[in-house]
Amino acid sequence: MKVAFTTLGCRTNQHDTAEMQVILKKEGYAIVDSSETADIYVINTCTVTARSDYSSRLAVKKSLAINENATVIFTGCYAQLNPEDSSKMKGLDIVLGNADKLKIAEVLKAKLKNDSLQKESSLAEVYMSDIHADREFQTLPVTQFQGRTKAFIKVQTGCDESCSFCTVVRARGSSASDTRENILDNVRHAIDGGYKEITLTGINLGTWGMDFHLKEAFSSLVEDIANLNGNFRVRLSSINPMEIDDHLIELISQHEKICPHLHIPLQSGDTEVLSKMRRNYNAKQYEHIVRRASEKISPLGLGADVIVGFPGESEVSFEHTRKLIEELPFSYLHVFSYSPRSGTEAHNFKNNIKNITKKERNLILNDLVKEKARQFYKSFIGKKVTVLVEERKQADGVLKGYSEHYIPVSIDAEGFLQNQLVSVLITEIRKNKLIGCLES
Repeated sequence: MKVAFTTLGCRTNQHDTAEMQVILKKEGYAIVDSSETADIYVINTCTVTARSDYSSRLAVKKSLAINENATVIFTGCYAQLNPEDSSKMKGLDIVLGNADKLKIAEVLKAKLKNDSLQKESSLAEVYMSDIHADREFQTLPVTQFQGRTKAFIKVQTGCDESCSFCTVVRARGSSASDTRENILDNVRHAIDGGYKEITLTGINLGTWGMDFHLKEAFSSLVEDIANLNGNFRVRLSSINPMEIDDHLIELISQHEKICPHLHIPLQSGDTEVLSKMRRNYNAKQYEHIVRRASEKISPLGLGADVIVGFPGESEVSFEHTRKLIEELPFSYLHVFSYSPRSGTEAHNFKNNIKNITKKERNLILNDLVKEKARQFYKSFIGKKVTVLVEERKQADGVLKGYSEHYIPVSIDAEGFLQNQLVSVLITEIRKNKLIGCLES
């Protein structure tokens, strides 16, 4: 039988998908692309924004448009938070909770045995364990990921923060860390599988080790991974500012295998708004951490998440955010217009911002960061970067990939270089990309 996966949202979800694929392959299923005809479609959902919810539902319709008789499994954060509503979705067969993803094979086996792929009920079967129950971290060695160049290694899941706008705690439970030994084993499997970039992921990545009886520092884990043998590089996914210690900054600045790239969520540059969001830092603390990192790590690829239009965000509040972004060395931003999430504290906040104002503020920040990105890109002209080649673009035949600073790079070169780390001399900027040639 053929199984196709659609993965929405974060890199942790991408790792979860890879784990489910490992399990199903062992059971004899063939994994195919989400655009292909399959017997089973698995939608690994996200619920961080209203748009994410829509995309999750749309993925079901797209799958059934390919094969209306397919079995459809709905899992991930949207499914976790909305099991009853999800079970009523037309065409769905199984709703699978986040804590139950590793049971996908046995759930499928029971389903197929019961109805032989015939849809006999209008309601999907729900498999939903208590995400808040005490649990041990569970993960599997993965040697194949969507795409063929980057391995996403989940080191931690869940979150103990209480951000007023966020559904993650309800969807993922409290923070739980994988053991150092298991993580290193999983990374070795990925390196042995030929992956040249190891991306460490987690729901609150930098809190890895804080739930152990004898607490361990995330930076010490990064150091152990970077010191493993092999031709690879390490990239960190999103990490909160208060989890970035001096040791981590020192490691990134000095260790040749660790990408000089940090994605540090900001959300707002106004301390009063940050307080209402229940973030565990203020604007000054954020600025201090970013400046400390950018002074030590040069050049640093720096990204952030920002929410505009949070309830009560005044013109003055927004200007504080705009000014902070203007002053800090960001190379990209992910700007979101606030959308109320049911079940969160902020859902009931007053002083909502008009949609037209949200759009205006979103546009202002995106225009600002486009110029900052262009200036950052210009600084690389005439310099060398290391690019992980991901694919050859069919239209013009150029190779494309990302530099260690998380900048898209196009290379005009012959030969099959996919999944290779290559040295590239940057010659120009074209259409928000760096253009370069291979170093001989």
